[in-house]
Amino acid sequence: MAVPGVGEPAEHLVDFLVYVMPGFIALQFFRAKYPAKKLSEFLQVAWSLIYGVILAALIRSVDGRFLHGGLHSSAPGFPASRFVIALLLAGLFGGIILVGLYRARFFVAAHWPRWEGIAPDPQSIWAKVNRPTNDYAVVYVDDGSIYFGWIKDFTFDPDAQDNDFLLADAKRVDEQLTEKYSITGQGVYLNTRNVKRIEFL
Repeated sequence: MAVPGVGEPAEHLVDFLVYVMPGFIALQFFRAKYPAKKLSEFLQVAWSLIYGVILAALIRSVDGRFLHGGLHSSAPGFPASRFVIALLLAGLFGGIILVGLYRARFFVAAHWPRWEGIAPDPQSIWAKVNRPTNDYAVVYVDDGSIYFGWIKDFTFDPDAQDNDFLLADAKRVDEQLTEKYSITGQGVYLNTRNVKRIEFL
């Protein structure tokens, strides 16, 4: 005879994870592409739950209307493996949609000045100035050396004090920006902790 209440906490936990999982995956996918400052644990769970509920509801709707319950998304007890796989894929797809919306906001803001207010907040001047451009920069390093080139690649961790970057087509120059020698190869690897200032030309 089944004892009332036995197993219910585990089932409630599984139900909670079912709703959180796709939202968590979507957020992690998005943050891998566009880093952001860390949220509190409460906000991480809250946003994961918000996105997860939406994605899980969509999966169950598709399962009921088009797959005739083939995913067993509404079956009682522990979720079926095919339903879990569908939630994983929904999380990845949700992350792709978030990335696409983020890029679309950048595109619209860059091409239509009237809509520039919808551009996402990069959360850092460093990330903002390194949006894709062909601008050249003069980098003054704390050891007195000066380099001229363009920032080909850079890292951005909003929670870190320092970020590194690669200066391509680089030249070592003097105070008058007269070339001393060219840097062959990929360029100059630098870290912002060693940089006194950067002048963009």
